[in-house]
Amino acid sequence: MFGLKKLKLKPEVYDAELLDAIDDVKYDYEKAKASEIALFESEIDPRWIKAQTAFAKQKYFFLLRAARTRKMKGQWQRSIIRSEQLD
Repeated sequence: MFGLKKLKLKPEVYDAELLDAIDDVKYDYEKAKASEIALFESEIDPRWIKAQTAFAKQKYFFLLRAARTRKMKGQWQRSIIRSEQLD
């Protein structure tokens, strides 16, 4: 407990994890937008659909702000094609 050094996460590792998270959340946000358009006329409550889309949007923009704070300009969208699209 005492005398132990706290392990620090290397900036390169953190940046790579942040980029992966941004890619995943961006995909979820785009999927939520498409679902909102497709499910708008269904029997599901439209307020719930809009809330889910807004939540996905906020997660995406939160991670983008974190990347901007770390000054990761130009590195955000390194992967255009997702593995699901390759199958």
